[in-house]
Amino acid sequence: MASRLRSALPWLGTVALLGYLAWTTDVDTVARAFGDVSLLGVLLVGLLGTAATFATDTWCVSLAFSRFVCPLAYREALPVKATSYFLNILNYNAALVGMAFYVKRSKDAPFWKSLGSLFLLNVADILALCVMLAFGLLLTVGSDTLDAATLGVAWLVVAGGLGGGFLGLALLRLDIPIPLLSRLLRSELLSALSRVTVPTLLLFVALRVLFLAQYLLAQYAFLKLFDIPVPLDRLLVYLPLLTFIQIIPISISGLGTVQLVMRHFFAPYVLVDAGHAFGVVDACSTAGIFAFLIFRVLLAYLFLGKLSREVIAKAGSVGREMDSQPENS
Repeated sequence: MASRLRSALPWLGTVALLGYLAWTTDVDTVARAFGDVSLLGVLLVGLLGTAATFATDTWCVSLAFSRFVCPLAYREALPVKATSYFLNILNYNAALVGMAFYVKRSKDAPFWKSLGSLFLLNVADILALCVMLAFGLLLTVGSDTLDAATLGVAWLVVAGGLGGGFLGLALLRLDIPIPLLSRLLRSELLSALSRVTVPTLLLFVALRVLFLAQYLLAQYAFLKLFDIPVPLDRLLVYLPLLTFIQIIPISISGLGTVQLVMRHFFAPYVLVDAGHAFGVVDACSTAGIFAFLIFRVLLAYLFLGKLSREVIAKAGSVGREMDSQPENS
């Protein structure tokens, strides 16, 4: 019963948040925003943004496996990443498990070590987000464009992300005997982190900054299409915060949570009557979701084969089981 309740809570949270968004939005404004925007522009941004991020993400996956697990050429990594795009629709855990399963089946690589190389990329993502956020905060020093609450949360995230990341790496390097934790730190899941050198870690952080910058430019273009001219220095603050909000486990993939916070961040920049700003932001966020989803599925489908379909079926069920486990909450 408790396991079922934990599994149901994100779905209930998603329904509640989306229901609130639908109840409080101005439907006429949403319809008008969709009517005024260039459909070709939305599709073009979705296509280019998806292609660029897919290419860079695949490069990172290929490099991570090649450095810490087994040689994986770029073209071999394409179906691996494509598999994760389909599984990401279910949940993030399923996507990670799917990529590790794929490499295990195709290259006979150790599963936990494969999953560990992807965990290294997750750590690099956190550090890259904190770097981008810190840079954005430094660019806005002296301005009054960010409210005190946003500034406080943002600096806390930077301190916690960078401090926690380097503390964790120090624990791995020093091999300090800590009850229960020491065994986990020596596991295959964390083997990539325990072996990574500082130059290699900085390389991965730089690549993930490039990857996130591509998302940032796509978001900037979507906002411009909907006449929401958010300056790039503000987006350097908003995008990392939205990404961290997305992983809060109160809804499926942050759906609803992110859109609600986007209202708070972007509504002041909408070039219409303030009373209709939420509707324009809601239209923009919805267009972004569907544009990326459609092109992700189409692009990923080009690289799927028989093994991908087998992995998707197996990893999907494992990912759902992982989500229902207490230690995964």
